[in-house]
Amino acid sequence: MREQGYGRIINTASAAGLFGSFGQVNYSAAKLALHGFTQALAKEGEKKNVRVNTIAPLAASRMLETVMPPEVLKTVNASLVIPLVAYLCHDTCVENGSVFEVGGGFVAKLRWQRTEVNLK
Repeated sequence: MREQGYGRIINTASAAGLFGSFGQVNYSAAKLALHGFTQALAKEGEKKNVRVNTIAPLAASRMLETVMPPEVLKTVNASLVIPLVAYLCHDTCVENGSVFEVGGGFVAKLRWQRTEVNLK
């Protein structure tokens, strides 16, 4: 990608990585680590037009079948993630190092904020 001066990489995290999930400490940690990897790779690839982003999809899967009812799983069809991935892979997309929650037709770009905290 560096040699050709173009590339798009989409890493797949999870809501468990963003918000935690009971009984899935190792899974949650690994999924959030992917976004740290994304941010570092985005910085490295930026000069060569290689964009790297993270998606955290909520989509029906075998893993979710045990924790969500069938009527909910129908609303989070994996095909509803495709438009975001297509956008992030498009030539005109300038997003780089971002993380997106996506599922059921909902898309949100997440951000971390720093605030001053008075610990007195």
